[in-house]
Amino acid sequence: MEKIERNDKDAAQKAKLIFLSLAALVTILLVVSFVYATKTRTERNALRQELEATKQDNAKLSQWLEERTQEVEALKKQVEKLQSQPKPKAASKKKSILTKKSAKSAKSSKSKKSK
Repeated sequence: MEKIERNDKDAAQKAKLIFLSLAALVTILLVVSFVYATKTRTERNALRQELEATKQDNAKLSQWLEERTQEVEALKKQVEKLQSQPKPKAASKKKSILTKKSAKSAKSSKSKKSK
């Protein structure tokens, strides 16, 4: 009888040891998984913030591009308007003749003063 009780005690101790080993292993795995989950959550939050900043930058750049596009369109309209207007040729010739005469008279008056 003593041997049976001893074998039962040994078996109970082995079962207890196996149970405690499995419990320790599960506990270690839980701690590791919580640490890994926390690290992953932190990375995810950082990436979300970066994504939000990128979206804001994208919105600003889209607005800037829209403004530049409107400016370009306005300038194109001005160019078309100016190109469609007839160029006054006679007025420009008279102006150039007048400017040449005034330049000559200015030179002659300077030369008179210097003498």
